[in-house]
Amino acid sequence: MPSHQLDVEDVLSNLTLDDKIKLLSGRDTWSTYPVERLNVPSITVTDGPHGARGTSFFNGPRGMLLPTATAMGATFDTKLMRSVGNLLATETKEKGCQVLLAPTVCLQRSPLIGRGFEAFAEDPILSGLMASAYINGVQERGVATSLKHYAAHDQSSMSLEDNLVVSERTLRETHLLPFQLAVKHSDPWSIMSSYHRINGVHTFEDPWLNTQLLRKEWGWNGMVMSDWGGLCSTSEGVNAGLDLEMPGPSRWRGDRLELAINCQKIKMETIDERVRNVLNLLNKVSPALEDSSEGADGQSSGDTAEKREVCREVARSSIVLLKNDKDVLPLDSREEQTYGLIGPAITNPAVSGGGSADLVPYYISKPFDAIREVVSQERVKTAIGCYSHLFTPLLTENVQVPGKAGASYELFWYSEDPTATPAPKPIHTTTTTEAQMYFADNVPAGVPPAYWLRVETTYTAPKTTTMQIGLCVMGKARLYIDDREAIDLWTSHPEKTLQTPMFNQASMEVTAELAAEEGKSYRLRVLVKNESIRPGYGAQNAGGVRIGSCEKISPADALRDAVELAKTVDIPIVIAGLNADYECEALDRVDLELPPGINELITEVLKVNSRAIIVNQSGCPVTMPWVDAAPTLLQAWFGGQETGNAIADVLFGRHSPSGRLSVTFPRRLEDTPAFLSWGKGLRDMYYGEGVFIGYRYYEALRNRPLFYFGHGLSYTKFEYSNLSVPQKVALGSRGDETFEVSLDVTNTGDRDGHEVVQVYVADVSCKALRPVKELKGFAKVWVARGQTESVRVTLDKYALSYWNEWKEQWHAEKGVFKIIISRSADPLAQVLEKELELVEDVYWTGV
Repeated sequence: MPSHQLDVEDVLSNLTLDDKIKLLSGRDTWSTYPVERLNVPSITVTDGPHGARGTSFFNGPRGMLLPTATAMGATFDTKLMRSVGNLLATETKEKGCQVLLAPTVCLQRSPLIGRGFEAFAEDPILSGLMASAYINGVQERGVATSLKHYAAHDQSSMSLEDNLVVSERTLRETHLLPFQLAVKHSDPWSIMSSYHRINGVHTFEDPWLNTQLLRKEWGWNGMVMSDWGGLCSTSEGVNAGLDLEMPGPSRWRGDRLELAINCQKIKMETIDERVRNVLNLLNKVSPALEDSSEGADGQSSGDTAEKREVCREVARSSIVLLKNDKDVLPLDSREEQTYGLIGPAITNPAVSGGGSADLVPYYISKPFDAIREVVSQERVKTAIGCYSHLFTPLLTENVQVPGKAGASYELFWYSEDPTATPAPKPIHTTTTTEAQMYFADNVPAGVPPAYWLRVETTYTAPKTTTMQIGLCVMGKARLYIDDREAIDLWTSHPEKTLQTPMFNQASMEVTAELAAEEGKSYRLRVLVKNESIRPGYGAQNAGGVRIGSCEKISPADALRDAVELAKTVDIPIVIAGLNADYECEALDRVDLELPPGINELITEVLKVNSRAIIVNQSGCPVTMPWVDAAPTLLQAWFGGQETGNAIADVLFGRHSPSGRLSVTFPRRLEDTPAFLSWGKGLRDMYYGEGVFIGYRYYEALRNRPLFYFGHGLSYTKFEYSNLSVPQKVALGSRGDETFEVSLDVTNTGDRDGHEVVQVYVADVSCKALRPVKELKGFAKVWVARGQTESVRVTLDKYALSYWNEWKEQWHAEKGVFKIIISRSADPLAQVLEKELELVEDVYWTGV
C-alpha cells in the first residue's frame, strides 16, 4: 500500500479508458477497483451511522453499537458528537475500512418513516450542526464520511418510484439546509445520493442538485456516490455529477458506460472530472488506508473501556425526562424500597432499529442486570407483562454446537441437494454466533450462486416450559426438531401482511412449539435453498435464514402477574416500546401505536400503583393514550449496547437527565404535518406542509402536541437572566457579519447538571409567510449547583433569512426580529426575549 499521496493529474493522464470506467463503479459490495500498475489502491466502505459493521452482514466482526441518531440528536451536544465521530473513525479503521457511510441528515417529515431513527432531528439546524460535529470527529482521524441521503429521503417503502413534489423554498429552508450546514462547517469528503425523484428527476440524475447547487453554489469539491442499487441510468448520472456507482459489479456503467462515451453521450472531460473526484477521495483517506493495512485481517475491532464510556455517555445524555410530576425520580438506592421490573425490554432492550444501520455489538447491557447492580437482588422482582415483538427474538442463548466452544450454529454448504444422497459432502463448513444469517455478502468462496445449506445447533432448555421456535427464510426452508419436521417453508409461504426481516426480503415467520424439559437438549436443524417459491417472495440469489425463540405465554396470565407485582412493590418500572421489528429500513410504519398489549399493560399498572415509572423505547414518536395517568415518564430511544446502564444511571440519579426531544411527539397521527399526503399518492408525494415541518406546524396551528421538540426536564433547576441582544444588526453587503446572543444560566437546584439553552428567532415584520419561530442556535452547558455560567451563541445571516422564490436568493429582510430563549419549542416554555432590528435587506446565494 503506498504511503504517499497520489499525483492526481499524473495518474489521470496515465489511466486507460478501461481504468477510468472501473474507477467509476464498485468492485464488489463494499470496495472500489484498484489500479495496481499506478499504485491506485482500493478503498473500502462500511455502513453506519451508529456503528461500523465492516464488510460483512453475515459473520462479521462485533463492534461498538452507539445509540441511534434520534438519541444522539436528543443530547444537543456537539462536543459529544465530535467524540462519537472519533470513536467511529477508530472503529472504521479497525474494520479495515476508510469510508463510513454516515451520517444521515434527512428530516423526520413524518414520524412514520421506517428509517427515522437514523436521522438526528426534525429540525434542520439541530440536524445540520450535530452532523457537522460528527463529521469533523470522523474526518480529523483520516476517515471519510458519506453524508446521506441527498436529499429529502424521508420515505422508505417505495424509494425509487417515489416522486417528491416540493417547492424550492421548502427544499432550501428544510430538507437541503442540513446538507448545506454540513458542507459549510465540516466539508464531508463524500455525499451519498438518495433513491427517489424530486419534482420528476431522480436525485442521482439531477444536475441542479449535484452540480449547480452542491459544487458551484456551495463550493463543495468532494465525491458523490449512489446509494446501493440506487442508480438506474448511465449517461444521465455521469453528466449530472454522480461520480461512483455502488455496489459492484456495475449494472449501469462498465460496458454501458464505454458505449455511452463512444456514442458521444458523455464527454471525456466529464469522465475525467468524475475520476478526479474519486482519486481525490483516495488521497484524503490515505492515512486510513495505511492504518487499515497494518491489521492482520482488516476485520478486527477493539472493545475498550474508553469506547464503552463514550457509548454510555451518549446513551444516558440522550434520555429525556418527559414527566416527573410526583418527584418520584431520582430513586435512592440506599432506601429499602422494592422494585418491580415489568415489560419485555427489561431483559430484551431495544438497542437499534433494523436494516443497514444494525450490527452485532460486543455485548448488550440489559436494564434487569444494570438495576440489580445498583440495588440488592432480593429487592428486585420481574414480570414480562406482555411481548412486544413481531418476530420471535433471535435464538442466541442456550444454543451450542457440540464440541465447538463459542459456536452457536454450524453451517454446511452444498452445491447439490444433500437429502438426495445418504452421505452428502459439503463444499464448505463454518460456524456462527448469529441467529439471523443474511448472505448478501461473505458467502464462502466456492459456494455457487444456487446452493443448499444445512444449519444445525443443540438447544438446552433452561426451564420446563413450552417454547415457540420461529423461522423466516429468503428462499425455501424446513426446520426439524430432533429429526421431526416442525416447520415447512419449503412448499409454501404465508402471504405477506407486514414487513419482514432482512430488508423486507424474508418470508413471514412460522412458529412451532417445543415442550421443553429443564436440562434436556434438543437438536435443531434447518435445511435451506436460496430459491424463491414465487416472484416477489424470498430471494433469487443471496438467501438468508432467521431462527428465533421465546417462551409461550398466556397474554391474560402475563398481564395479571405484572399487575399483581405492581401492587406489591414500592416502585414498578415498566420498560417497553418499539424495536427493530417495527422501525427498520425498507418499510415505513402505518401507525404510531405501541405493540399490541403494551398500552393495556401500562394502563393497568398505573391503576394499581401511581408511583410507577414508565420508560418508553422508540426511535421515533409513539402515541401514549395513558400519558395523563403517568406522573413519571422517560424517553430512552434505542440506546445501543449501553442501554441498561444508561437507564439505571438516570433512574438512580447517577446522571441528571439532560436529553431534549429531537422530534415532536404528537397526540395522534392525524395531527402530524404530513398526514394528508404521507404515502397517499401512487407515485407523487406532495409536500403540502411546506416549511412548516415538525414543531413549526403545531405552533402555527395552535395545536398542542403531546410533547414539543426540545422538551426535557432535569433533577435540578435552572434560571435564565441577563439576556443581551444587539439592538440593531447590519450583516454587511455580502451578509458575512455575525452577531452574538448571550445570557446567564444559574443552577438554583441542589444537584449539578447540564442545561440546554435553545435560541429561537421570530420574524415579526416579514412579508412572506414564515413559522412563528425557528430554532437558530443552541448550547449545552454544565452548571454546578449554586453556580452561574455565561452562555454565548453566535448567529449569522441564516438566523434572519428565508428563501425568496421571487428573487431566487436568500433574503434577510429588513425589519424587526425577536430573539427568544426557550426551554423547548413550546410557546409556554419561552423564558426570555428581546427584539433586534435588521437595518437593511441582504440577498445572497451560496453558503
